[in-house]
Amino acid sequence: MTRFFAFCTLLSCTLNAAPLPPVKPFLEQHCTECHDGDVKKGGLDLTALEFKPEERKNFDLWVKIHDRVSKGEMPPAKKTQPEAGAMKGFLAALKTPLRGHEVAQQKTNGRTVLRRLNRTEYENTVHDLLGVSLLLKHILPEDTPLHGFDTVAEGLRFSQLQIEKYLEAADAALDAAIVLSKRPVAINQRYSYKNEQGIRKNLDTPAGTLSDPTNPKSGHRVMFLENDKEVIMFTTGDYLVGLKQCRLPGPGNYRIKLSGNAFQSEGQPLTLMIYSNNYKNKRLLSYCELPADKPREYEFTTRMDGSEHIVINCEGVGRDKKGQNIYNVGAGEFKGTGLAMQWIEVEGPLSTEWPPASLKKTLGDVPLKDVDEKQKKFRDGKPLGYELAPADVKQSIASGLTGFAARAFRRPLEQDEAAPYIALATHAVDEGRNFEEAMRVGLRAILTSPAFLLLEEHPGKLSDLALATRLSYFLTSSMPDEELMRVAGEGKLSQPQVLKAQTERLLKGPRAGAFVTNFVGQWLELRNIDATAPDMKLYPEYDMLLKLGMVTETEAFFSELLKQNLPVANLVQSDFAMVNNRMAEHYELEGIAGEEFRRVSLPTGSPRGGVLTQASVLKVTANGTVTSPVIRGAWVMKHLLGQPPPPPPASVGAIEPDTRGTTTIREQLAKHRDSESCASCHKSIDPPGFALECFDVIGGYRENYRSNEKGANTKRKLHGQNIWQYKEGLPVDASGELADGRKFQGIAEFKKLLLDQQDQVMRALAGNLVTYGTGAGIQFADRDAIEAIAKQAKAEGAGLRSLVHAVVQSQLFLSK
Repeated sequence: MTRFFAFCTLLSCTLNAAPLPPVKPFLEQHCTECHDGDVKKGGLDLTALEFKPEERKNFDLWVKIHDRVSKGEMPPAKKTQPEAGAMKGFLAALKTPLRGHEVAQQKTNGRTVLRRLNRTEYENTVHDLLGVSLLLKHILPEDTPLHGFDTVAEGLRFSQLQIEKYLEAADAALDAAIVLSKRPVAINQRYSYKNEQGIRKNLDTPAGTLSDPTNPKSGHRVMFLENDKEVIMFTTGDYLVGLKQCRLPGPGNYRIKLSGNAFQSEGQPLTLMIYSNNYKNKRLLSYCELPADKPREYEFTTRMDGSEHIVINCEGVGRDKKGQNIYNVGAGEFKGTGLAMQWIEVEGPLSTEWPPASLKKTLGDVPLKDVDEKQKKFRDGKPLGYELAPADVKQSIASGLTGFAARAFRRPLEQDEAAPYIALATHAVDEGRNFEEAMRVGLRAILTSPAFLLLEEHPGKLSDLALATRLSYFLTSSMPDEELMRVAGEGKLSQPQVLKAQTERLLKGPRAGAFVTNFVGQWLELRNIDATAPDMKLYPEYDMLLKLGMVTETEAFFSELLKQNLPVANLVQSDFAMVNNRMAEHYELEGIAGEEFRRVSLPTGSPRGGVLTQASVLKVTANGTVTSPVIRGAWVMKHLLGQPPPPPPASVGAIEPDTRGTTTIREQLAKHRDSESCASCHKSIDPPGFALECFDVIGGYRENYRSNEKGANTKRKLHGQNIWQYKEGLPVDASGELADGRKFQGIAEFKKLLLDQQDQVMRALAGNLVTYGTGAGIQFADRDAIEAIAKQAKAEGAGLRSLVHAVVQSQLFLSK
């Protein structure tokens, strides 16, 4: 190893003076004609370029030269091409010192800098540590993603604002965890909107007549009709109809059941959204499709923090076929669709444990005593049922904070490491605070300490405890559980078979959904699903249910590949899709009923299959009106092939879409590529985008563009009903030619050509998994390791699960 580094140093110094053979002859023969001091094409003068890898820009430039030559992009095709031996010698002469420089840096500093928990990891960790369930990440500032992920250390910096917000989040978490109130009296009650106070006061008129809006000052509008069994709601905007008569007695799991149906919908269903709302934040609890005219009962179980209220919303009501608002017609005469709600039933909290487990997890095993009802002690308006009664206050503080800190820091404590936190709490006792108040002081300090907020890793091979933490945050976005900590504490986790078994256990565990949601959401940019809003005149079939289904489909697809260990090539083309009734309708697949997503075989000739043709990907790569082959092509290169195109020159303007439909994007790009500087990149970017032109901005298959130009209308069936939609525009041309000259006609032929690059897809996905899991982007020195990971997974069948295991077993994952 010493000789190797000496050789790299010698080579680096020599290159700094003048490139070594075969570098210098190769550059003179094939490169300097265009890249010398006179021509300086692209601003690059290779005759004056020194080799100084310690300077980041210089290092990156030599890597760029290496890569463009290795990909055959340079010298240009019209120039004399180097012989294979010369090419190989040139690349090896560059690769060795470049890689050697980074390897030396990694040996000293590691691949990644010290990183903190991101917002999602912080919230999940606090949930598991304290045994609570409440929204916390919205309190914290947004994280800055780098290399596509918010787990990358370089983007996770500290600021004064973050420290202040960590203190605020810690207080909120401790408030939720330290519960000393009386056991809440569980409810199991059925509610009718006819008895809702805000509605009842406006239903004093005879049944079936117009009522007043429940909140005319809100800017949102809702009207009601009443009959013997139900309240019929006509809402406009995003008005949330509350159920204030239902007051949750406390935090816990609740079973919610409801009955409703669509009203005056001409046989078409409606989608009902059920939210929780605490007047600061709302979150979607569940959603269901309600049939027309015949009530449907729907049931689900969810966690609620006790301060939230249940609210509902339903899209597609409040306007009739002519687009008239209910307020322009009146509820009595309105013929458009409404929502008929018979009742909502709420049962909970379902847990029988009280006080909740969060109390012991937070304060330790401290004796409790019942509060005498005559004392009438209250907190936050709720009567206290228990008091903390430690036999020795300071001893209980010391043992409680020591145990909590060990779990929070995800490792055994060093000698006297808990002393500062114990000192804070005991000082609070000396000042007259009671046990609980003193413990809060120490706990707050622990929850804002670097040992809790940062992942502790040292250069070189990770310790078993550090490996446990990295593995857990990779696959669960949260702290290690008890079993993982036990195995790591015994020094066994780094053993390959034990590590594989623990990886399998986590992948099968209840927290594995976080890996799918957080990795896939960033890798495929699904988090950007709301970045654009489709033009509703062009795409009236787009609704909340379709948007939710888009993301769920892609997550379910990735989960199926992972669960069944299906080949990664399925990302390019699969013979199945994961759909429910709404997505099946969108994809024109017949015979699918119900909201549940399930695996469905695709019919012969279907354009679907793989992630490229999933509506989520197609939506995040388009704006609300038109599609762009450039954006979609760049997405394919970056996310699927791991070959992101360079940014366009500053002097090149963007192409303005033609929403009238008189010219196609292909015609506009043809003029754009007349520029030689543009053509060199667009020959690789545009073909994937052209293949995806047969899909519109919401992922629907099309043979013609839609146009908002005035003229004859086209009708399309939605939920089995003919609706006015758009003017049919020019035909779509989804053909193209890859940079290597291979041609395709449409998406099916393109995917066949793309399958020839499935090894590159494997490498790209391996790189993304390593970046996400280790908190560092892929460096030049990591490329051989990524290649080894991909080859190992391929040797085991090229399955997605095999790839995850190969990543975890790699030196990149096992080392800082």
